[in-house]
Amino acid sequence: MRGQRRPFPQVLHLCGSGRLFVWVNEMSATAEKLRSETPFIPPWGRPLVIVGTGPVGMRVAHEVLQRNSYQSIVLYGGEPWEAYNRVRLSSVLSGEASLESIQNPLTVTGESTVVQRHNCPITSIDRMNRVVLDEHGREQPYTDLVLATGSSPHIPNIPGLDKAGVFTFRDLNDTQRLMARRIKSRRTVVLGAGLLGLEAAKGLQRANTEVIVVDHAPTLMARQLDEEAGERLREHVLSLGIQTLLMQGISEVLGDGKLAGIRLRNGREIACDTLVIATGIKPNIQLALGAGIAVGRGIKVDDQMRSSDPHVFAVGECAEHRGKLYGQVAPGLEQAAVLAHSLTGGDSRYSGSLSATKLKVVGVSVFSMGRTGLDESGSQLRSEIYRDSTGTSYKKVLLDRGRLVGAMAVGEWPDLARVQESINKQRHIWPWQLRRFMTTGRLWAEKEAEQVTQWPANATVCQCIGVTRGALSLAIGNGCQNAEALARCTGASTVCGSCKPLLNELLGGSTPIEAEKGSGALTWAAAFSLVLALVFLVMPNIPYADSVQWSLRWDMLWRDALLKQTTGFTLLGLGVFVSLISLRKRIKKFSLGSFAGWRVVHVLSGVMVAAILIAHTGLRLGYNLNLMLMLSFVGLMLVGAVAAGAIGLQHRLPGKWVRRTRELSQQLHIWLLWPLPALLGFHVFKTYWF
Repeated sequence: MRGQRRPFPQVLHLCGSGRLFVWVNEMSATAEKLRSETPFIPPWGRPLVIVGTGPVGMRVAHEVLQRNSYQSIVLYGGEPWEAYNRVRLSSVLSGEASLESIQNPLTVTGESTVVQRHNCPITSIDRMNRVVLDEHGREQPYTDLVLATGSSPHIPNIPGLDKAGVFTFRDLNDTQRLMARRIKSRRTVVLGAGLLGLEAAKGLQRANTEVIVVDHAPTLMARQLDEEAGERLREHVLSLGIQTLLMQGISEVLGDGKLAGIRLRNGREIACDTLVIATGIKPNIQLALGAGIAVGRGIKVDDQMRSSDPHVFAVGECAEHRGKLYGQVAPGLEQAAVLAHSLTGGDSRYSGSLSATKLKVVGVSVFSMGRTGLDESGSQLRSEIYRDSTGTSYKKVLLDRGRLVGAMAVGEWPDLARVQESINKQRHIWPWQLRRFMTTGRLWAEKEAEQVTQWPANATVCQCIGVTRGALSLAIGNGCQNAEALARCTGASTVCGSCKPLLNELLGGSTPIEAEKGSGALTWAAAFSLVLALVFLVMPNIPYADSVQWSLRWDMLWRDALLKQTTGFTLLGLGVFVSLISLRKRIKKFSLGSFAGWRVVHVLSGVMVAAILIAHTGLRLGYNLNLMLMLSFVGLMLVGAVAAGAIGLQHRLPGKWVRRTRELSQQLHIWLLWPLPALLGFHVFKTYWF
């Protein structure tokens, strides 16, 4: 079989011992000869069969081979093409990408055996005998079956859609037909103002073709954007010369066998020679339905992507998980990773995905992720909006009890990757971050948002594939020296490519964070200060001496007025000294010594303050104003200890945690410091007055 040339129908890739053997069979084969071909069954048992060579099906194969280099796989594709990246079809239509650039080949290493059968649809599943039957009548046994059959265009019930000149835009065949059509089209109508419809409109506008987008919704991309964001996008679409007719629908397609125009529901007729249907998708569930596998809107699966048949799995747009369908590639890729882990003996669970849209739509960046409140009646989400003065940028964040759960934007958003990661983890957003967002459009300071090298290892850099910073750093450590090598190794940037700047930044700064000067002293001082602060909060008061005959009278620190004043003014002097130290950072003229050195002095002074405070009070917090003064002191000690510890250990801790801790401690430090001068003044005044 390996060295023999066969004259019949599908492209067959057979890989063994790391070598790839390819032969292309002619399309003139008869079904009888195909039926006589022997099914592929390796000596060590039945193979894994995957139906569907889209991004999700290919991802399953890739992940399985990564985990088991001896796995045998048979891949079935219903199209006459090698596997390709469907996400980039709009780029091919617009001329921004070539056919070669969207190829999605399967890399095979080790002792794996992989057979790829293209232009060979599966017609039925025999679950009893665990075999699939292709359209040529050939049977292929399987040990487990993966259905990654994707979806088909949804065709609305409109009279006349069978006329010549009506197209869909879903696969490479559709793309090639539309590329040929746009040359002679003079007016094209696109039905559907979603992602696919707008991309089709932009791609078909070339060669002076007039393009009109029709949709029944009140705004563009109504499932992802609110009214204001949709209006911003519509203004951009109009500036490109693409007309939009919203809150309209087509009641009839006009023409005698050939498209001549459309009639809208309000009775208006528009002459056109091309009509593109982009009104959504419907899952391909026919195979599962015919085999008696449980289906709803899609093929019903559990958390391991297993269907009602324990040997049949489903992933991607055809799968219905917990009653939900995902019409995007990113959730399908997450499902593929979970399934591959399950098929190779793991116990991963899929708990669902956040819907995310991040694309260049007709040349402008559009983003929508998580909860947007569009389909939530009575939602209690808090929303904040940023609009720039030029009217070209619109950003909106949505929070649930202070945690970021959704966002949308039209226009550039520099810290978008961090926004996505924060939505995935539902990070807490602080009031000062919201104030920054409403004035600048950024939740984090510019310097922070760009430091991808300091993101924690589990932070997601490539949202489409789900590649973490840790996985990318590991790949860099293993020899990946450029973005292309990282893409081949991890899959990052291979879907939409928007994370490539982050990959390049990571490549330029992948070395570990160095320890701060004086980190050892900072860490020990932080630990000691933390212990002293906790002593104030949990330990009982130091008692007075029971007898005047004791030689050691520690209570004289509180009974003797001179000693009491000495410790008190020492505290006051140290406080002023610590405040003066802070000028080293804030006033450039104060350049004596290094900042790192003065920071160590600052922290050690704080420890001295804590020790003298014990001598001054005997751990007594006091009442009223004295209590407020002591709580302010103890709070400053706690905040300072945490901040110093974070700085001292930053080379061992996640960079994002360090930045957030420093930012939060700075804010708390200011809040706790504000009342301190007034409280100290009242305390001194009260002491000498009375």
